[in-house]
Amino acid sequence: MCSFLFTNAQKQIEIIHADDFIFDKNKHPDYTKLVGNVAFKHKGTTMNCDSAFQHKNNKMDAFGNIRINQGDTLLLFGKKLFYDGNSSKAIISEKVKLQDKQMQLQTEQLHYNLEKNIAYYPSKGQIQDAKNKLFSDKGSYYSKTKMFYFKGNVQVENPKYTILTDTMNYDAERKISYFFGPTTINSEENIIYCENGWYNSLSNKSQFRENATITHKDFVLKGDSIFYNRNKGYGKAINHIELIDSINNLLITGDLGEYFEQTENAMVCQNALLNLIAEGDTLFVHADTFLSTKKLQQREIRAFYNVKCFKQDMQAICDSLSYNLKDSAIELFNKPVIWSDKFQITADSIQLLLNGGKIKKMFLRNNPMLISKEDSLHFNQIKGKTMFGFFEQNNLQKIDVIGNGQTIFLAQNDNKENIGINTSECSNISLFFKENELNGITFHTKPAAIMHPIEKIKEKDKFLQGFLWRANERPKSKEDIFIE
Repeated sequence: MCSFLFTNAQKQIEIIHADDFIFDKNKHPDYTKLVGNVAFKHKGTTMNCDSAFQHKNNKMDAFGNIRINQGDTLLLFGKKLFYDGNSSKAIISEKVKLQDKQMQLQTEQLHYNLEKNIAYYPSKGQIQDAKNKLFSDKGSYYSKTKMFYFKGNVQVENPKYTILTDTMNYDAERKISYFFGPTTINSEENIIYCENGWYNSLSNKSQFRENATITHKDFVLKGDSIFYNRNKGYGKAINHIELIDSINNLLITGDLGEYFEQTENAMVCQNALLNLIAEGDTLFVHADTFLSTKKLQQREIRAFYNVKCFKQDMQAICDSLSYNLKDSAIELFNKPVIWSDKFQITADSIQLLLNGGKIKKMFLRNNPMLISKEDSLHFNQIKGKTMFGFFEQNNLQKIDVIGNGQTIFLAQNDNKENIGINTSECSNISLFFKENELNGITFHTKPAAIMHPIEKIKEKDKFLQGFLWRANERPKSKEDIFIE
């Protein structure tokens, strides 16, 4: 055993032990060979190896079974070591392993600053801690703050998910990953994409920003910022959000959205807009709130409060609305109004059956009325207990009135001059339309009908009970549906 100490302005490397101490002034005048169970110390850090060269300039080359022990908090292992005592920098190579209380790092080369407690690996590395395995092309580790900085083909493997990214920071103590580039998180529940954000693997809470997207089996959720709790299966998106259902060709946008994985439900509000896309045309629906729910494998979209709809050939308003995607059925509630071409259609509730995004059939429950304005003073009107409407290419073709049928029609001569008002009452009536004009009427029982000359009809007889013309409420554009 021997102890050797160089004198230098820098604090010198202290040799603690070596089985053999070899110095040959002729063959290697600049270094001393240390062989067998070598141990040396510098600034409180102990280093062990099988053999070493101790240079006169306060540097060491060490070989075999490298072990660096820094204050019982950090251990370094490898096959080769170059240590500069002047800068307190070490380069460890071949099967390198760094471990502390938080994790273990494996790589083929590691640069470590013992004074600043910073490790850097320029080649592929693998980190293992209690929760995750992490891989990257290169990275660095600040042992004082327990922070990793990864770059290039970064991959995090967790029992519940896998993260793929290019640039990531990792807090090994708090188990939080921070993303700074295109990032994909794959799991059985969903696929998450973002270009900035963080993920806490202890709490399974996270936040994603910059093109943030969560892809679920039923829909895609996008937003400027998405908060996600994996344990609860809950996601919340803020600002410029999109809820996309590509299977059913619908899109809901807004500024606040929530979704629940276990029930497969979602909610969108704040400037919310439902887009029903079909054959190059879109029905736009605005409401205070949209709910997307799934029961018995059937998805339903419900809209609440101040509902307004716009399509080039159809507009509508109501207080609430439901859309059953399986049956392609839309139902409007609480004082609904539908405008189709020149017709205003009202009832206590209205159900529309769609095919390819176009109305095929309409069912009006309780107090149904259909009105069309013929000129500034006269309106054609149809009323009954219930009504069924039939459409082709969104054009009204037929109406069946079932129970308490009543009609008022403006009568004109061949020159299109007004000559009178036809009023009729019949329990069941069928009305036929061509190019949105009345083309024929069938009274299924004997009607009570009267022809009133235009100059003799009283004002009150021009209107059926419950008549209300609501043209001023009709949206004229997509932008109109956002006007309160």
